[in-house]
Amino acid sequence: MPNSVKKPHDLERAYKFLLAMNFLFALLIISWIPRLSEIKKLLGLNNEVFGSLLGLGSIGSLVAYGSSGYVIERFGSRTVSNVSIFLMSASYASLTWTHNIAIFALINFFAAVGGSFLHIALLGVQTAIQKEIGRPIIPKMHGSFNIGFLIVMVIGGIVSPFVSVRTHLTVVSLLLAPIFFYCANQVPSSRDFAIGEKPHLGLKFVKELIPRTQLEWLISLGLICATVIEISTNDWMAIFARETLNIPAGPHVIYFILFSLAMIIARWKFAPMLKRFGPVNLIHYGSIIGALGYAIGIYGAFLIVDSSPWLAFIATGLGVLIGGFGIGGIQAIFIKVLGDKSGTSLNVALGRVYLVFTMYLFVIRLIISFVAERVSVAAALLVPAVLLLLTFRFAHLADEDKDLLK
Repeated sequence: MPNSVKKPHDLERAYKFLLAMNFLFALLIISWIPRLSEIKKLLGLNNEVFGSLLGLGSIGSLVAYGSSGYVIERFGSRTVSNVSIFLMSASYASLTWTHNIAIFALINFFAAVGGSFLHIALLGVQTAIQKEIGRPIIPKMHGSFNIGFLIVMVIGGIVSPFVSVRTHLTVVSLLLAPIFFYCANQVPSSRDFAIGEKPHLGLKFVKELIPRTQLEWLISLGLICATVIEISTNDWMAIFARETLNIPAGPHVIYFILFSLAMIIARWKFAPMLKRFGPVNLIHYGSIIGALGYAIGIYGAFLIVDSSPWLAFIATGLGVLIGGFGIGGIQAIFIKVLGDKSGTSLNVALGRVYLVFTMYLFVIRLIISFVAERVSVAAALLVPAVLLLLTFRFAHLADEDKDLLK
């Protein structure tokens, strides 16, 4: 294998550019989240239809995750990253320039394809560099993403009363694209690392799209249980804040900020917490405390909002803080286990896991949107809380990973 990135200073340089890419990834892919309620009104849709439309983006993710490992092996992660950045930038720049639901769905499809390809490309290189450097870096990558998320929410809250959603998303996409391309070309390609047995690149690869081991199935289940709360908060918190708590545009982003701050703290402090509590206890404590705090805060706010709006405002804030801190490093633990135990190409293993993950997510998003329309958004947000609570059932996977504490 090439040795061009084996020197420590090259690895550290790559690490810094990967931090920047995760930051930019968040700035771009999250840019529309604080404006979702405006996009829903722009399309003239109710909660159930709009939620289902968002869920259709999962089809794009399925296409990407199903082929990502093989595409990255064929073309290299750097080329895949550049194409993904173009797809995302073009999609988000044009997302609000249509009132046609079919065209919107198609644009959302390409945005999901680009985001999913980039996700696997980055995750594969990050995991390889983490092994080379010998210290956990993936939690800090997630933390860098959350810092970008936080900035997006702050900016979204400030500009939403004054700048149209169309101008906002178009300008953000066009400004970020050239910086993103530059960073992508400073990061080594996956071809510079030995990351497992090479996959079949012929027709046999079709048989390998679905997880082949019990570990991959369990990791996909653990990841979906731990991650849905973050995705659902992104999808529905703006609508909950605006329509249930009656918070005006701008201040409504406070909940995204609190949720993101909690995840940033948890992820940047991952290494000392891992050393103190161990991976199994981190999953146990994080899932149980995070799920209960999130559910009680949000549903409690829903119950008291008419009689005590300020108390409901505070309860929701506490709920998202506890939920965000709870999920902290759980995803990184599962990815570390997969990286250490996978016997095939890491890119292919990640693609298989996230293919099944996306299938689960598609169904869960449909359930959440159905509950949001037929019952309430608060009730819908209990679904991810219950799934997070179930994450503790997968903690034993980390117990078997003896290398995690090194």
